[in-house]
Amino acid sequence: MYLSKDQEDTIIWSALSEPGDALAYLIFLFRGPQAITDIKSGRAMKIWSKALEDSAPEYLPGLPAMLERVNLRLPKVQLGILVERAIRWNARPVFPEEHKDLWSRFADLELHQPYLLWVAGDVTSLEQTSVSIVGTRNPSEKGLQNSRKLVKQLGLPVVSGGAKGIDAAAHQTALDLGMPTVAFMAGGIDRAYPQENWDLFHKMVRSSGALVSELVPFTAPSRFRFLQRNRLIAAAGNSTFVVEAGFRSGSKNTASHARACGREVFAIPGSFSDTYAQGCNAMIKEGLAKPWMLNAQVEVEESMEAKRVLDAYRDGARTPREIAAESGISIAGVQRLLKELKSLGDFIPVVTKL
Repeated sequence: MYLSKDQEDTIIWSALSEPGDALAYLIFLFRGPQAITDIKSGRAMKIWSKALEDSAPEYLPGLPAMLERVNLRLPKVQLGILVERAIRWNARPVFPEEHKDLWSRFADLELHQPYLLWVAGDVTSLEQTSVSIVGTRNPSEKGLQNSRKLVKQLGLPVVSGGAKGIDAAAHQTALDLGMPTVAFMAGGIDRAYPQENWDLFHKMVRSSGALVSELVPFTAPSRFRFLQRNRLIAAAGNSTFVVEAGFRSGSKNTASHARACGREVFAIPGSFSDTYAQGCNAMIKEGLAKPWMLNAQVEVEESMEAKRVLDAYRDGARTPREIAAESGISIAGVQRLLKELKSLGDFIPVVTKL
């Protein structure tokens, strides 16, 4: 596997960082892979402090702790071993410059976007119009049935977290229907969790889907990383659906990330006395999610972003550059959304030139 020097340093930087760390991403934004050289030269504190003073001084207090962490980790990072481990798991690193349309989705996470992804399977499955489906790991039988009904009703590729319960039911139903499905891991690609779903993961990879992680191989799936992983599930799908969740469910975390990314969020409501539905009912009540009725003949709405593109078009914008200027969405994001709208039947005859 050939990797450029910048790509090698990007992998190293991701190994030194924690998922969603805005300060680490800011440093990388300012310095790029050169940040690794800054550390090795012993000049990182001086260089990074100057960069933050000029543009993001509010992050300065966190710099000493971050520098301590990267200095502790750097001697332990062995690039060759990491890449070899990924290859053993039939995975490869995927960088933003290789899949710009895909990365326009993660760009919605702003300073919390990943540096790269480790992908086992078909990376193009991440570029399709898809839905993120999440829910409790300990569902009721009705919740499992609803997960299967939802996947059949939507008829779109599924993104989820690979956990037992609602996630696994959604993944398996997509496979049964011959649709690709993608699972984001909270640890390294070689630490796929839970082990009881490994057969399911293998089926996903062999069926034009993918197993994905932003973390380097050998990284343990910890509680914090599960919560941070949820932002990738939210950003990867065009809409997010919560099937069944307790009042303190992690699914609410995913829904919050989806809203922050401009995605529509839906939840399946239940009776007031149903403890399995408390989380979904609370999200609907708080305005975090819209109710989704499984027995109704409905279509997935365009995302909030897509609606901004449509509004810009209706206001007279025609080229991707004009739409980007009017909507406030990046040009790459506009180009990706135009493909999304076309796949949903909302064809906009814009010219291809910027």
